[in-house]
Amino acid sequence: MNKKYKLLVFVISLLIVFSTYSLFINKNKKKIYIALGDSIAEGMNSYSQVDYGYTDYIKDYLKEKNILEFYTKLYSKSGYTTRDLKTDIENNKVVEVDNKKIYLKEILRESDLITLTIGANDLLRDFDLLNISSKLANVEENKRKVDQIAIEVKETIKLIKIYARNQIIVTGYYNPLPRNKDIKQEIDEIVKYYNNEIEEICEELNVTYIDIFEIFNNNEELLPNPIDIHPNKKGYEKIAKEIIKYIK
Repeated sequence: MNKKYKLLVFVISLLIVFSTYSLFINKNKKKIYIALGDSIAEGMNSYSQVDYGYTDYIKDYLKEKNILEFYTKLYSKSGYTTRDLKTDIENNKVVEVDNKKIYLKEILRESDLITLTIGANDLLRDFDLLNISSKLANVEENKRKVDQIAIEVKETIKLIKIYARNQIIVTGYYNPLPRNKDIKQEIDEIVKYYNNEIEEICEELNVTYIDIFEIFNNNEELLPNPIDIHPNKKGYEKIAKEIIKYIK
């Protein structure tokens, strides 16, 4: 009985040591981080220039923690729709980083962290700043569009998950025209409707969803250009800080 007890204690001790070691290794494992999506993922600033976006701030955080092995946002592009991103994956798009060719399917397989912001251009592609107010004012029509876009976003995430086995973080959106007081309520409703649908999809597909609506709500200084829909660096940094809370 004494020998059995000692053996049991020994086995339990080994399990504890192994578990602790595994947690330490996982916590300190260097990450391959891939940013996917549209101009928000790319880091387009309020004056139509690609600048420091939320993915760059996440990259900085991982570097400061000494847990970054590789990062690229070259698979994010202004104007991208869900169809564009799916086409990139299906065609195994190649980008060049430090004179090395990076194939999208392969880097997705190797990735430890993926962030995704996509869907807004599916809704806004037929709009411009001259007609956006009238087009967004029809809430019910736009909700029907959102229903279709949500299906596309779901298929896009499912396609990513065929290759990526680790953490995927998907962001929602914010009201891009907060100064347009005449239809602010309508735009808020459409964006929240979109965000709710994407959150449900993320829950179903077991990926992390990040709501960024309140970061920008009543914070017009984060969107300084009244004729542009993109944040400034401070806005992107706030998005990054919200995402960082959920990085495993």
